[in-house]
Amino acid sequence: MSRIELGTWESLVLGIKCKDGVVLAGTKKVSYGYLVISQIGRAVEVIDNVGFAFAGHVADLQNLLKEIKIEMGYLKYTLNRPLTVAAIANRLGMILYSWKLFPYITFAIVGGVDKIGEKTPKLYSLDPVGSVMEENYTASGVSAEIALGLLEDQYREDLTVEEARKLAIDAMSSVAKRDVLAGRYIDLAVITEKESKLETITLDV
Repeated sequence: MSRIELGTWESLVLGIKCKDGVVLAGTKKVSYGYLVISQIGRAVEVIDNVGFAFAGHVADLQNLLKEIKIEMGYLKYTLNRPLTVAAIANRLGMILYSWKLFPYITFAIVGGVDKIGEKTPKLYSLDPVGSVMEENYTASGVSAEIALGLLEDQYREDLTVEEARKLAIDAMSSVAKRDVLAGRYIDLAVITEKESKLETITLDV
């Protein structure tokens, strides 16, 4: 009898905080064990002024995204104002923590620009049991150490979103050249105070 592997998103996701926004990127390959079943998965999503990037099991990350969408809609309606990125990240952390005995098998990155208050870019990384850590840059998933090494070497606090976009593509390309599980296709989100854009890019590898 063949063994059925749980669906895993063998992905890499990363986030970079810039002086004028946030950049998130994630690979699109979906595999079941060693079988690649899709090259058009989506590990990055943008809701209003906030971006999410997930690496982990397909069902877990999809359900978690549905939960936080519902929470954001409910809180925005009841409070009658936009939510801060910190509030959304901490709410996502509470959802993850509430399931820590049977955790979601996913790492998350949350980033965006607040529409109220100081209106500054924010970036947070979360682990499967709800730890919330504010970062300047972060990466999770397959060969994340390769991406982190490149980000650590080239990151500056005064990066613009255009510079960070190029750095994100370079980091994803470096991983794709060394790790067959990463794949050539990525989703890339650029979030500023004025707009949010999500695009699909084919890496030159």
